[in-house]
Amino acid sequence: MNELHAEYDSKGLTIIGVTNESESQTEPWIKSKEVAYAYAYDKGGKLSRTLGVSGIPHAFLVSPAGKIVWEGHPASLDNKIIEDNLADVITKPLYEWSGKAGKIKKAFLDNDFAGALESAAKLGEDDPFGVEIGAVVQGILTARVAKLNAALEMGDVLTAYDTAKSLSKGLKGLPEAEAVKEALKRISKDKQLTDWLKTQGKLRDIVAIEVLKKKEADDRISDLEKLLKGNEGSFAGDAIEAKISELRKLRGQLR
Repeated sequence: MNELHAEYDSKGLTIIGVTNESESQTEPWIKSKEVAYAYAYDKGGKLSRTLGVSGIPHAFLVSPAGKIVWEGHPASLDNKIIEDNLADVITKPLYEWSGKAGKIKKAFLDNDFAGALESAAKLGEDDPFGVEIGAVVQGILTARVAKLNAALEMGDVLTAYDTAKSLSKGLKGLPEAEAVKEALKRISKDKQLTDWLKTQGKLRDIVAIEVLKKKEADDRISDLEKLLKGNEGSFAGDAIEAKISELRKLRGQLR
């Protein structure tokens, strides 16, 4: 398999293999190695190029929020890196939130934490499972608010803003609502934070453009170098420099 994409499921670490080889090349290898993990085909290597993969094997660790929190050679993915990103993993699989717990699941998936906790409390009056789910939901909410604040403090304003916006409409009556409101207010009132937010937004737009040719890589690098000016030394600046480095490596593989 050409690349490995690693992400958490509800019970731990799920490995998903991704390859740009053909089915006829891959299936015999899968059979001979008795591969037990999921795998997918990346015809033409589009995913690989989008993610800036320059060597094989290459792994990505994706948080429960869907953000890439680590990448590199699979052998370098140690337990500490994994444990540091387990904060808001769902310990009770969602497929077990059935029957009377279905209402809790729907609210949770809609980011309606207030509704999920209210439904869990009602279920908990008659069923211990409601108490258990309520604790899980509260733990995830607490972890997300903590990550929001940590991201804001390190200058990762885009993550803080996106997290706050996703939480803001589902916290009615909860104590966490005030912390989220304050975070959004702080971002809007602080010019430096607002500027970093705009910079990170522009960075996201630039890297979303697929690069298939050297000329396209050169254009993206030029755009990023302009965006870097005035942001050196910040979280956004470091992210821009890292992307420039990735694109320069990728450029050497393109025509």
